[in-house]
Amino acid sequence: MMEPRGILILGVGNLLRKDDGVGVQAVQRLKGLSLPGGVKVVDGGMAGVGLLDMLEGFERAVIIDCADLGLDPGSVVKFGPDAIRFRSPELRLSLHSADVAGVLELARLLGKRLPEMAVIGVQPSDTGWGTEMSVEVLAEMRHIVDLVLEEIGYCRT
Repeated sequence: MMEPRGILILGVGNLLRKDDGVGVQAVQRLKGLSLPGGVKVVDGGMAGVGLLDMLEGFERAVIIDCADLGLDPGSVVKFGPDAIRFRSPELRLSLHSADVAGVLELARLLGKRLPEMAVIGVQPSDTGWGTEMSVEVLAEMRHIVDLVLEEIGYCRT
């Protein structure tokens, strides 16, 4: 068993499906910041079940993903992994073949140790084909990045 290490910031999504790429776009912005040692920023893309390997060994993780929460487009919600499991079946994270909720449930079933975790879900406006995010989601990008920084206890200067 590997020794736990630092904090993982993981953005997931499909850059070719407009707002579904919000997690990847957010980590691209975070990679441009001078973050403290022990914080690893990863573009998880559409890793699906591969997310299990990415999460392994970290003490804490912050996952950013497009989430169909039934809210107004661009709405940003932070919640823990248990909220994913107990919400209604309509809650669907991502458009990937294995969504975040499914991966976390698989980890539980396999008895995998998960890091302490926060999920930042962003309500999409448009997940059609294209590389441009909607105005609603793009307008929340700074807020999304600030929420991640707050979650890891980092203040911008």
